[in-house]
Amino acid sequence: MTKIKLIGWTVAMALIFTTSGATANAALSEQVYAKSNAPTATEASQKPIVTKMADVEPKKERKCKSWLVRELHHAGFRGKNLMEAWAIVMRESGGRADAISSTGDYGMFQFNRAAWSGQDWWNSKKLLTRGYNAKIAYRISRGGKTWYPWDIDGQGHHKGAYTSAATYKTYLKWYNKYPCK
Repeated sequence: MTKIKLIGWTVAMALIFTTSGATANAALSEQVYAKSNAPTATEASQKPIVTKMADVEPKKERKCKSWLVRELHHAGFRGKNLMEAWAIVMRESGGRADAISSTGDYGMFQFNRAAWSGQDWWNSKKLLTRGYNAKIAYRISRGGKTWYPWDIDGQGHHKGAYTSAATYKTYLKWYNKYPCK
């Protein structure tokens, strides 16, 4: 056979097999459809993969509107420790960054001058700013794990070493009023 005849014969055979295969497949699919009454793949209703936009978009974290909670969070406090820090600040200063007591306690967390002024971080002016005061409290409380300087143990219970039960009750009142639950 010559090359032209061979190519022609190959193309002709390919057409025969392709056409007969398509006809056979069509006949087969018609038989399946006729027997099962099931819709074909193109006719079947497909469920959407995503049913709601919430399935696609990440959940937005609800932001607390309390500036104090945000400030304490920025300093590093999280979870229960954040709630404890907030309650201590509210008990000590009512949330006022510029609070100075008659006994020489400074800022939101009311750091006592007599007890702490020898520390390298003591700065009377900076302690009256929210951010600095919160960062020092985070450092002293070891990341919110111990509240001994405020007479509260690491579990949030009153130690009673130098504050009254009434002072602790004030702390509990504020703890239970935490604004971002």
